[in-house]
Amino acid sequence: MTPLPEWVLKYKTKGIYAKKTKTGYALYRGHSERVPGKSYPVFRCDEYLGIVTEREGLVPSRPPVKPAISVLRYGFCHIVETSCSLLRKNPERLGLDADVLFVKAALGLEGKESRHGYEGSWFSILFPETDLGRVLTEEEGRYLPIMRRQVESKLRDRLGPEHDEMLALCSNLYAVHVNGGWHLSDISGRLEYLCAKRSISLWLGGNHHGV
Repeated sequence: MTPLPEWVLKYKTKGIYAKKTKTGYALYRGHSERVPGKSYPVFRCDEYLGIVTEREGLVPSRPPVKPAISVLRYGFCHIVETSCSLLRKNPERLGLDADVLFVKAALGLEGKESRHGYEGSWFSILFPETDLGRVLTEEEGRYLPIMRRQVESKLRDRLGPEHDEMLALCSNLYAVHVNGGWHLSDISGRLEYLCAKRSISLWLGGNHHGV
């Protein structure tokens, strides 16, 4: 058997197999297993990884995009949640529906305080049981303007002089669900810089993952 070149060997870790092609080497993740009637182990491919070439290195496979793609407004929702989540504590202590008040206040600042605005935002993932369509109680109706002022004030304190710029940049950041996972749309260099400056992570977190 011809030995593999060095530029292929660096990718050939345990469980990775290489096969010569016209343009380079195809890499697979797989395993060997015994099959009845065979006197030798049979290779089973678990995943095709891509093509390795000397010039380009590993060129990953690009799986076809499956149907049912979802796109949600992410940036503004994430900044509000990470900066203002503690504001839900007081209405909770008062026995009010803090999640509804918080989401309504945030969507109101975004100019999208409606059921459709909620369903198109990351808040629908963070607060999946929120019923924005129900009528607020009298106490909740009185508290909502307070929550709006608190969220707006907290955001201005947290984001400082770049408040308006950061919210404008965040409005262009989306979460995209494709091929079974959540991914972030392209993050501008300016937004990355401003978030790092204020120690704000844009990571999706939890069971979600960014790219």
